[in-house]
Amino acid sequence: MSRFVGGRRGSGTPSRKESVPEAEADLVSVVSCGLPDILEECKRKVPKVRVLVAHYSAKNWGGRHENEDRFMDHQDVIGSHGEPRLGFHTVGVLDGHDTESASDTVSRLLPASLGKRLKAGQSIHDAYVETMAEMEESLKKVHASAGTCVNSCLIAGRHVWCANLGDCRSALILLEEPAVAGAGAKASRLTWMSRDHKASMPYERKRILDLGGTVTDGRVEGLEPSRTLGDFDVKLSTKSGVISIIPEVRQFELCSNGDRRHAVLVCGTDGVWDVLSGQDICDLIHARKDLGKLAVAKEDEVVSKAGLQALRDLAEDVVQYAVAKGSRDDCTCVATMISVFPHHES
Repeated sequence: MSRFVGGRRGSGTPSRKESVPEAEADLVSVVSCGLPDILEECKRKVPKVRVLVAHYSAKNWGGRHENEDRFMDHQDVIGSHGEPRLGFHTVGVLDGHDTESASDTVSRLLPASLGKRLKAGQSIHDAYVETMAEMEESLKKVHASAGTCVNSCLIAGRHVWCANLGDCRSALILLEEPAVAGAGAKASRLTWMSRDHKASMPYERKRILDLGGTVTDGRVEGLEPSRTLGDFDVKLSTKSGVISIIPEVRQFELCSNGDRRHAVLVCGTDGVWDVLSGQDICDLIHARKDLGKLAVAKEDEVVSKAGLQALRDLAEDVVQYAVAKGSRDDCTCVATMISVFPHHES
């Protein structure tokens, strides 16, 4: 259980260690690679990748409405039987508004729709763009005004991608292996896998104005996120593309082929990021000593219950710490431990 449960604003602050350097992941080009390219790489040098996922969610302060957040955790595989195959995971969070109907629908449909395109050989960029367009069409059939922000991460081999619409956010934290047995994991670097799409952000404001839209008090027709799925009442009141469904897709390579690497991917809805910083996340990782057991577990070793529980506790810590620091929105976190082991020669 998180030590922040029931805490007052500002209570239970984790001890702060040295600051962790931060950077932003590179945008993926339109002509980016696809999973078949990663599979070909794996046929030459087959990495062993272990992905463990935990999640936690809390309803908004005061229970003003039902929890409109949703999360994704889906596993799939590409490749023919009898040959090297590549497993891939789709994880992420969604922040719905005007009920949970849009976020719930997209969370159920997106992973399979994306997987279908990836296995057909589409580039990561195109697969995400077309998947978001398909989700938009699906929402048109059943929802008038409900909308959702989407932050979807794809993990395959030693690569991580993130496609973002709106103001959910993902951070990838690289870990150093504990120097001594029993020590906790140490964050060495944090890479932001997405940036917020709000009408108040200079880069989004410029995009909106260039399309003939209007931004008033940081909103478009009352809507703060500037890229969403759904929200058809707003989209019908402004020019086409002002509220965009085209995601920004970013990519990060965890390590060189043949190297060993551990990382934690933290996806959170805006209720988390309204009050927590990247350094806060790193401090929470440092405080969970049992995460070190995941960072030293061997390739074929059964992961300890303590290690798995530490990952679940981390997801809960992120949410409960946000609540303790005053977040009044729905708060959801998906915490994913990614371990890449040295390749096996095929």
